[in-house]
Amino acid sequence: MKKLFTLLMMLVLAMALAACSSDGGNAKAGEDKGKKSEEQAGKDEAAGEEEGIEGLVDPKSVENEYFKSVHALLKEEGYEVGELIAEDHTFFDAKQAVSIEIDGEDMLPLQIFDLDKDNKHLADAKKTGMGWATFDGQEGEIPVLVIDHYYFFINEGHPKQKEIYDLLEKKLK
Repeated sequence: MKKLFTLLMMLVLAMALAACSSDGGNAKAGEDKGKKSEEQAGKDEAAGEEEGIEGLVDPKSVENEYFKSVHALLKEEGYEVGELIAEDHTFFDAKQAVSIEIDGEDMLPLQIFDLDKDNKHLADAKKTGMGWATFDGQEGEIPVLVIDHYYFFINEGHPKQKEIYDLLEKKLK
């Protein structure tokens, strides 16, 4: 009985090995097909992200003279500033938006938003210092510095947030 059981197990093992190895290269073709469809899915996803961003970021924002003047002011005052980078302007329902890296704090840039002068939230923000923001369908208020019809935002984690806000208020108001 032991011999019969061993023979049966060997037969099952042989069939399993034969089934795996006799595909004639079809497994490799299947892998290639899988890789191609994954690559295509990645390309489609990236294209979708680009299309989504395209409507949210105005590349001409970096040409805005006010944004350029703020950039120049920070540079004149001795801050190490990065380039103007166009950003998502829909966050505060703005016309244009940019960010500027200051003193190497790339995760906490100064963000500037150009709002319409008749924006319904602008008057409240001037009184309260809180700008009404929308992100991924959620709404809420975020602390901002308001000068004229521009919102300035630096996350409170930036080591020079107060110093920069004070400078902007002094020089731009």
